[in-house]
Amino acid sequence: MGANTYTWTGLSGNGSTQTVSPTATTTYTVTGVGTNGCSATTSATITITVVPEIVSTLQNIEICKGDKGILDAGSGPSYSYSWNTGATTQTINVDTPGTYSVTISNGVCSNTFTATVGYIVTPQISEIIYNNNTLTIVVKNNGNVPLEYSIDGGVTWQGSSTFNVLKNTQYSIRVRNRGATCDTTAEYYTFFMANVITPNSDGKNDVIDFSEISKYGNFEGGIFDRYGKAVFKPSTKTPIWDGKYIGMPLPTETYWYKLQWEDRITKKPVQLSGWILLKNRD
Repeated sequence: MGANTYTWTGLSGNGSTQTVSPTATTTYTVTGVGTNGCSATTSATITITVVPEIVSTLQNIEICKGDKGILDAGSGPSYSYSWNTGATTQTINVDTPGTYSVTISNGVCSNTFTATVGYIVTPQISEIIYNNNTLTIVVKNNGNVPLEYSIDGGVTWQGSSTFNVLKNTQYSIRVRNRGATCDTTAEYYTFFMANVITPNSDGKNDVIDFSEISKYGNFEGGIFDRYGKAVFKPSTKTPIWDGKYIGMPLPTETYWYKLQWEDRITKKPVQLSGWILLKNRD
């Protein structure tokens, strides 16, 4: 039979049960007292072993489409793992968006943690502005991650969207979220219309080259004399003007040009006009 009352060491109350919440392994001692007031000759001891709380470093991640990411549940004493994918390792590789869960057990307790995997939304290039040897990339960003920019096909990157560039040069534009492996790309040609042409075969300003710009959509235009007569109409078949008309050198004077094409990114029409001085040999 049990005792009538119980004396607990370090605990109040004299009932047969006690509610405790130890934060470390603790041994409790209890002595039973009978109805005659006599105590048991031997006290009972109860040891409660406290194991550390199960914690996890698992967190949400984003990956580029086609790439793999790593979900890490974290390590701990005597941890074992059970993922909803069937894996039993601390980390798993994932390539599909969704919600992943892992149940971690330490042999005494267990706890379940979840994480979401999503695709990185790459930033969208909305416009590229070129003016006075300066190229600026305008981006519509779809997240809060800082952006990186490159104009050499991803060889070098910088945090600024503005670059010093050369005239009449093709650039391979790339924009990405910092540290990401996926990016948005665009090709851009820094077309510059010189206002002087000197076809004297010295390798400087001998021709005006429309080779790249003539490939753009809805390209049209021409070079005109002071009477409005077209002396040259650039196209993909005849993209270079050398100061001649029907094979004959034109006289030295000022000519006028008018060009139009469709911007490859904004799809808006671009118009360019002005004058050009031809210095030809008489």
